[in-house]
Amino acid sequence: MTPAVSGAPSLQAVDVLLQRLGYWGEAGSGLPAPSALIDDSWNDMDRDLVAEHLGRGFVARAYTGHATCRVCGDQVGSLELTDGTYIWPEGLRHYVAAHSIRLPERFVEHVRTFTDEIEGADVDDSWWRSLAD
Repeated sequence: MTPAVSGAPSLQAVDVLLQRLGYWGEAGSGLPAPSALIDDSWNDMDRDLVAEHLGRGFVARAYTGHATCRVCGDQVGSLELTDGTYIWPEGLRHYVAAHSIRLPERFVEHVRTFTDEIEGADVDDSWWRSLAD
């Protein structure tokens, strides 16, 4: 398939394995309980950075109905979001922001790196500017 505009970026099908996080279970289910991950001493800057990242994900899937927070009972959404590496339920942001659910350091480090890479990325606008010609 030829791009509509010469030099435009194109999408190609690739196999992607997304790492799932933020799904909860009861004892013996093989999934963590959110109450086991509450950490009120978690650094506010890290918690806020992670919560913001979780809220900026791309919609991967939408479901009917709404999930309910297992801590406070609020409705927390019906979407599954991704950043291209991880995939999580929309409500995970609520758990982090409202209940100080501390996610694994591996994910926190991913968020820090992801944010640094985006903020420090070079920008090429030559393709966009070529449309003015």
